[in-house]
Amino acid sequence: MRTEINISSKDAAGRTYLTWAPVRATIKLLEPASADPVRVVLSNNDSSRGGQLEFGTARDRLAPTLNLTLPANGAEIAFFVAGDFPKSSSADGDAVIKSALAGAARGALSTTSVMVRVRKDANTLSPAERARFVTALATLNDQGAGLFKNFRAMHRESAALDQAHGAPGFLSWHRAYLLDLERELQKINPSVALPYWRFDRPAPNIFAEDFLGRTNPDGFGNVLFSSSNLLRFWQTDGQAGISRRPNFNVQTGRANVSTDATTLLTGGARPNAIFDSGPGQDPEPVTSSFGFDEMEGNPHGNAHTSFQGHIRSASTAPRDPLFFLLHCNVDRLWGVWQWFNNRFDGTQAKTYFFRGTAGSRSSTDIGHNLGDTMWPWNNVTGAPRPSNAPRTPFPVVPVAPSPGRAPKVGDMIDYQGLLNANSRQGFCYDDVPYGIAPP
Repeated sequence: MRTEINISSKDAAGRTYLTWAPVRATIKLLEPASADPVRVVLSNNDSSRGGQLEFGTARDRLAPTLNLTLPANGAEIAFFVAGDFPKSSSADGDAVIKSALAGAARGALSTTSVMVRVRKDANTLSPAERARFVTALATLNDQGAGLFKNFRAMHRESAALDQAHGAPGFLSWHRAYLLDLERELQKINPSVALPYWRFDRPAPNIFAEDFLGRTNPDGFGNVLFSSSNLLRFWQTDGQAGISRRPNFNVQTGRANVSTDATTLLTGGARPNAIFDSGPGQDPEPVTSSFGFDEMEGNPHGNAHTSFQGHIRSASTAPRDPLFFLLHCNVDRLWGVWQWFNNRFDGTQAKTYFFRGTAGSRSSTDIGHNLGDTMWPWNNVTGAPRPSNAPRTPFPVVPVAPSPGRAPKVGDMIDYQGLLNANSRQGFCYDDVPYGIAPP
């Protein structure tokens, strides 16, 4: 007698990748010993190591064990499974579901290996996690000849930057940008998730030769890598290398940014926090109630200008891989703000003010309204959009149903599928739980 578990969040090779967001799964009995139903219990195969999981018959009621009764005729019984926050994986397949007879002291009817794949603080990554990420990114770059050149092109020209900056769609666009890049990295190594640079804390492990490089102290700002780090072959815009000169002590200090706690109060205090407040006022009041999207200035902008070199300017910043860790932290901060303030419903004004489309009543710049599709994935070109579209369509993956081939600004808000399971995008952060913060 044995059991078979099937989880909806599988990739093309049949591997399963989970986050904190529950996904549907089924279990059925194979080769029963009799015609009687069988009681089984689902649990973690080893609760002392690896990623850990939770199970339940409802998406909002999960626990480390689940008792089920399986019919002898092999009919499938549905349940939900998710990563058990904050116990994420460090390697592919290190989270293992055990199905066993209820009451049995030992033995398993089946084991199913999965990965709780989440975005982590880059400063805390293991050497193996760092190596997987760096190798995948260097492979995507392929010494300037690889697919990375399209991601570089998306964040260079002024018309392209207008699609991504200076209006409320800033956070949605960059969330899509990061997810697009991450999905391409996962084609190279599916165990990779984008790490984030927590720029309000010291992060010496990031600025090391075996990770994102150490700035040469000669004053020219060239970044040095170890002989085993494939980023030493990095090229962009036909030029080799990375220029980065920090304006702070990368070993003991933090970037010149507001703290997480201060940033999360941008837009006001719970329960009245707002994402953006609509058309600008002249003069704009000096107040935190102007909207969380004002964090585009500080900490986002301040993190960029904490350096000299490529990352300082919007048009050159993606030439430095640090750009993506910086923006991953910006997105994490949005995720924390959403979790803390329950801001996942884009139809609500406090979640997003400009809820129409470009040209509709009370709309803002094209590409920044809730119903606007986002360049370049929509393949819409010509003023005021850029003249070309380096990336189209948005990559669709079997492990997550959203955001589709031409994502809209609003599609990026409910990223964990809290309100609609079909909005789940297959990523999360090591310190942002599924759901909303308790009152």
